[in-house]
Amino acid sequence: MRPIIGMPGSAYAGSPLVRSFDFASTAPDGRNALVAKDQSLYLVRRLDGGAPVWREFAKQAAVPSRVVWSDGAESVGLLNADATQLDLWSGLASEPKLAGSVSVSGITERIVSLAVDKNAGFAFAATQGQSSGTLYLLTAGAEPRMLMPLTQAGALLLAGNALYVADRGLSTVTRVTNWAQNPNLANVASAGSGVADPVGVALSQDGKLLYVANAESRQILAYDLGSNSLKGALDLDFVPSGLDRMGSNSLFLLRNGIAGEQPAQVLDTNAQKVYFVPVGLAVSGGE
Repeated sequence: MRPIIGMPGSAYAGSPLVRSFDFASTAPDGRNALVAKDQSLYLVRRLDGGAPVWREFAKQAAVPSRVVWSDGAESVGLLNADATQLDLWSGLASEPKLAGSVSVSGITERIVSLAVDKNAGFAFAATQGQSSGTLYLLTAGAEPRMLMPLTQAGALLLAGNALYVADRGLSTVTRVTNWAQNPNLANVASAGSGVADPVGVALSQDGKLLYVANAESRQILAYDLGSNSLKGALDLDFVPSGLDRMGSNSLFLLRNGIAGEQPAQVLDTNAQKVYFVPVGLAVSGGE
């Protein structure tokens, strides 16, 4: 778990802030992380400061198979090791507490992606079977509710009262609203407007633009949500694997780096450029 040091275009991955853990997941704000170590879960804060602050999150806790944060890192969802239960935690900025749990043992398809509400009141899961997938609404104490079928499940993005769902098989991004009653589905980007195997979706800081990372065409597309029209495209010289926010509202991780082998690829939407960030081999030492 490393900070990015320097300015866009001349940045590099710094020394590890946290070492020797069983599992770790960094929040979109870049300031917090959830770390599993020595059979306990910890909330690690102030990753952007001089010294991280560790707080025990849960004792004698099994390592989760997946962690999903709300966009502002107010809440988190923890999927257990055998993917049968999703625990929803709220109050991460002050006093973390378990808001509820959802049994997903009845879902036979593989969970591909998750999204969680900022108050940990509900979550969404995109799942994939052999030939098709499903989008589910997950609410504590209730059975998973199917919202829509998918051809090939992709990324989920929950922003306010709208959920953006990428279908890699259809090459579409669908906006879902009013999910608690009669879901309203609207395609906001499709193959006809340039989408080709969408592996990530993100919103601009003002919420007016939707960014889509295409694996097939190696592009980042920007759509105007007011008109659902394509506003621009940025060509890449590599295949992106996601579109994950990195602290700043304008920085997104397109591809992870591999220490000593492959640089990380970072998109700056303000500059409309992609920068590579070298990742050197970590020097051994303490935390």
